[in-house]
Amino acid sequence: MAATQPSFRITLPAVLLAALALRFGYALILYLTMGDDGLTGLDSLDYLRFARTFAADAANGKIGGWQWLGVNLHMMPFFTWLLAACFAIAGAFGPLLYVLVQGAVDTWTCLLVHRIAGHFDNRFAIPAAIAAAVNPTQIVMAGLVYSDTPFVALVALSMLASLRWLQAPSTKTAGLIGIGLGAAALFRVLIVPWGFVSIAFLALVMLVRGQFRPHHATQLAGAGIILALCVAPIMLRNHAQYGALSLTPQGGMHLTRWIVPLVKEAKDGTPWDQTYALMEKRTEERFGPLSNNPFENSRRYVEIGNEAMREMGLLPAIKAWTFGAAINMASPGLLISPPVSQLPRTGFFSTPGAGMAEKIVNFVFHSDNARYAQLLLAGLAGVALIRLIQLAGVAALYRTGHMAALFLCAAWIAYVLVINGPVASPKYRLPVEPVLNVLTGAGIALLLRRKAA
Repeated sequence: MAATQPSFRITLPAVLLAALALRFGYALILYLTMGDDGLTGLDSLDYLRFARTFAADAANGKIGGWQWLGVNLHMMPFFTWLLAACFAIAGAFGPLLYVLVQGAVDTWTCLLVHRIAGHFDNRFAIPAAIAAAVNPTQIVMAGLVYSDTPFVALVALSMLASLRWLQAPSTKTAGLIGIGLGAAALFRVLIVPWGFVSIAFLALVMLVRGQFRPHHATQLAGAGIILALCVAPIMLRNHAQYGALSLTPQGGMHLTRWIVPLVKEAKDGTPWDQTYALMEKRTEERFGPLSNNPFENSRRYVEIGNEAMREMGLLPAIKAWTFGAAINMASPGLLISPPVSQLPRTGFFSTPGAGMAEKIVNFVFHSDNARYAQLLLAGLAGVALIRLIQLAGVAALYRTGHMAALFLCAAWIAYVLVINGPVASPKYRLPVEPVLNVLTGAGIALLLRRKAA
């Protein structure tokens, strides 16, 4: 007798309802037991402060001109507006309302994961949606006041639209590509370079297939225009106020305060905080006090940081990036949940070690908090199991023959890992979780078919 194909009796509405319940339940439990502290991470308090000020000033008619794009250059407009709207609606309960909204948004991401997986094979769809629904990283991040969760939902929308455009090009799907990319950029600028490159990739695929037509060029140009129009006001504001045609002033500080210290640590084991202090000292000695222009400060940091990178050479950078990618892919999402992250302990970047490998070993096996170490080891075991299933998922996706779609998904993972570089945290892995969920669903479906055979 022929082997029966495994089928999932769980319906999509049941999966989405469970996803919403998990996210709401998690957020409410943390809020009831920890208050706002259960909903915030390292940068969340600043985000809440700026959004609260924006909401109050908007209500009193004090916002005008470029101020409508936000009161802080590190917060993109959609994030500012959404968080401020939660304060306007719920007052002191604004943080709670925001994470509940994020729970609903992340449930939509689970639906998009279902659709992306179904593009490859319908048998992958429900397992992938289940993987997204119970994904600890998504659940934890949806319960924190950050911009990442809505950003990832819009990334998933643009990914789904891109895959559908490759299958059947249309003006509607091209428009969804542009909307997804443009709206995502208004939460985080990480997407902008990827957006234009991915649009060019879609055109290249059609050219290679010999199917590229003038109306395809028009459709993709429209997607690019939507993305450009979304980010243009940010650049115009920054040029008008600071003389900089740039989206954010964060690049320089990120380079000197994070990238350079971590590359130096990979090179010779110098602790991160020592190089951090050295970069600050060099910058101050050369340029003096900080400027009132944040983009000028960023330019100064870039100059100092680039000099340091040239001094260290290419191999330490490759080593640091490799360690960063490995940690990003291996670190359990549980670690950034406030009940765990707030346990008293030595943080990873302050953990001693002669090199990055020794630092990782000390952090994992010699933590000064036994409970944290136990949770970390349990989380690592879970992540390792999921990654093995995802390797099977790669094989399953390859067998579907959707090579352009598979390449696009793989390129997105590579892009995020390269952009994040040596800076590692489950938070920085979140943008690739929709693709990882698809791999998990495909891997589960493949393993079940083999078992049934």
